[in-house]
Amino acid sequence: MGHRRTIALLLLGSGLALGACSEDFTEAKPANGGNERTLSRTELRWCMFNDIRIEAARPDMRGAKQGQVQAFNTAVTEWNAACRSYRYSRSDRDAVQRQVEARRQQLETEGKARFALREAGG
Repeated sequence: MGHRRTIALLLLGSGLALGACSEDFTEAKPANGGNERTLSRTELRWCMFNDIRIEAARPDMRGAKQGQVQAFNTAVTEWNAACRSYRYSRSDRDAVQRQVEARRQQLETEGKARFALREAGG
């Protein structure tokens, strides 16, 4: 047991264990296409994050103006084309799902604001 403690101290002393890992929230829209391709984690993040954003805004569309509804429908069509049928690795899905849960409130706020801003501009 003394050996493990020594190794841990050596690692800390060398700086190897001190590097801070910042979490990656980069998103990239997948290319439209079939479900033959496995999405990268960045593409899967775009799909999962935008699903939350779209669903958060959906109830607001009941009383929305035409421009808002059109923008919302365009976002849904874009999401369907890119994300409706795809494959992904389980480890990527689990990692992105943890990010979704940690950022759910922020993603919902972004989704609602996305379509409210379009109304103000047009």
